[in-house]
Amino acid sequence: MLATKVAKPAREEELDLNTRYRGISLLLLTLVSLVPACRSSTHSSAPAHRSPTTAAVIPLAPPKAAEITVEQLELLLPRHPIVVGFDVDDTLIFSAPAFNALQPEYEPDVIRPKDYTALTPEQKAKYHEFWNRLNGEYDDRSIAKKIGKRLLDLHLARGDDIWIISKRQSIVPAPKDDVVTRRYERMFGVKLKHPVVQTQLKDKTPFLYARKIEYYYGDADGDITAAVAAGAVPIRVKRAPDSYGRDAVHNGQLGEIVIADSER
Repeated sequence: MLATKVAKPAREEELDLNTRYRGISLLLLTLVSLVPACRSSTHSSAPAHRSPTTAAVIPLAPPKAAEITVEQLELLLPRHPIVVGFDVDDTLIFSAPAFNALQPEYEPDVIRPKDYTALTPEQKAKYHEFWNRLNGEYDDRSIAKKIGKRLLDLHLARGDDIWIISKRQSIVPAPKDDVVTRRYERMFGVKLKHPVVQTQLKDKTPFLYARKIEYYYGDADGDITAAVAAGAVPIRVKRAPDSYGRDAVHNGQLGEIVIADSER
């Protein structure tokens, strides 16, 4: 005989919902309180004008709260406009089609060198050739993530100041037309106030700090730790399982908020 599932009383369901929201709210409050402390500690032994240059070191720990929906996030954001930043690859766009089509033609240690200055002139030429082709042509194969569109629309509707900050190398020499910014505007059907920032494979921390980013969305652990070091609240957008990225990700284990069902 099958057991009959008894529905919870409305009052009990309301209490469960309130408990979940309190947990998420406490997580956000914790992040908001810790981030300024991180910024202060970064400056404690440096001149006031000097910005942090490297991401924070954060030990892994079990997630502090359940993943949240975009609707829940909207309720938790400040009511006033904020400065918000977005990573590109695997956050706003699914770029595996672009990278997977082009990467096999190049040596991995050349297109993502540990030390650019150690490359030979021929390798430097190949390095720039790869990133020029990716940004200028192959990125047309990338796919806008639905979660990226929802989040951009949310922040545009709020009147927030939006920056897109990617770790990619930019096109060299810079083209007269900003093809990168224009492409993402077309992909998402939006108009961006600022041109896309590309950090030339460098740590994002000083770039986030310089633009006074308050909330930063990213898929990689490095996005989360850079946000914390720069004084921003980190929010994780989950990476698709078939991403080109092979670095380990630890969703929620760095104390960050994680958006549910954000792989696509």
